[in-house]
Amino acid sequence: MQASHVLRFCFWLFCVAFGSALWGQNVTVVSRSTVFVHPNSDPYDRANRFGFNHAPSVTALADGRLLCAWFSGPFEASVDQVILASYSSDGGTTWSDAEVLQDFARTSDFDPAFVSNGSRTWLFFSRGRWNRYPFVRGERDGGIGVKSFQMFHRYTDDSGKTWSVPQALPIERGYNCRSNGIRLSSGELLVPTHLSAGQDSGVLKSRDNGKTWTRHTGVSTPAGQAEPTIAELKSGAVLMFLRTNDGHLWRTVSQDRGETWSAPEKTDMLAAAASHNLFRLEDGRLVLTHDESPPPFRSPLTVRVSEDDGESWSEPFTLAAVPRPQQGDAIWGRQVTYPSVTQLPNGTLVIVWARIVLGDDEQWGDIQSARVRIE
Repeated sequence: MQASHVLRFCFWLFCVAFGSALWGQNVTVVSRSTVFVHPNSDPYDRANRFGFNHAPSVTALADGRLLCAWFSGPFEASVDQVILASYSSDGGTTWSDAEVLQDFARTSDFDPAFVSNGSRTWLFFSRGRWNRYPFVRGERDGGIGVKSFQMFHRYTDDSGKTWSVPQALPIERGYNCRSNGIRLSSGELLVPTHLSAGQDSGVLKSRDNGKTWTRHTGVSTPAGQAEPTIAELKSGAVLMFLRTNDGHLWRTVSQDRGETWSAPEKTDMLAAAASHNLFRLEDGRLVLTHDESPPPFRSPLTVRVSEDDGESWSEPFTLAAVPRPQQGDAIWGRQVTYPSVTQLPNGTLVIVWARIVLGDDEQWGDIQSARVRIE
């Protein structure tokens, strides 16, 4: 790792230790580890294939191992961007060397998310050519931009040893997912999805154990919306939180297992314009992991707990933090963001997230994880 990276990492550790002493007495970090880091941070270096890593999702497999997947490339939205995967056999304490899980040639593969029925695990992801950078915007073939996004899924029946051939989902282009799906108490499967170029969020739903999927969307807010995250409540309703642009989380509830949704409501919880994660514990409590900061900042990354189906929340516990850029700083973006959560049989949570640095001459991101106990 470069010297500048080491200095940033030491400062990050200080911020985490200081924040943890101040907030949230019912949350304890048991251990921390790095899932993946790549030493090359130069987005212009053709030898740099895996310097920028972002948007991890983690799930527990049928054989007891954990699987973490994220997108990786020399920079975000590169046509060489792939989905990498790493496995843990010790509950998230250590992680295997990364391997390529998904790669459509000459296009960006991104935003992996999982859903499981207990034996089969599906990987949902999108591919497209994003017009994020000037040299991409200059192309004239029409196959670029968020309208080019197309959702796919594939599955494993042997805990990741083999995977099915990717299949395109029968929905319009422009939709993609971000957070993991859930299996309802009814046995139905839901995967949150959103329209990247418009006001539309909701879920993909399967009533036949993943054989077919239908889209149930229509959720929108005056503050913009994207990257929904969901959990089933003890009542059987489904709660959704939405990423927005007004510095707060918005919420909506479905009483019919994801087919229709209430009018979204603005909460009093600060939130970055970033992906958040809602997760239901085995004991029925809810865990919300999100960036407790107004846009454009994505730090600190915090954990909250609800014991009343999301009606009220504990004070935020700081899981990770990075310093904000200063005027004239060559680094204009630092983030700890895009969390994903799963739970081990002993009750411990494994939380993964991306730690990102953006600058004029470097752009890099690594994938971090923590084992967390909630009393």
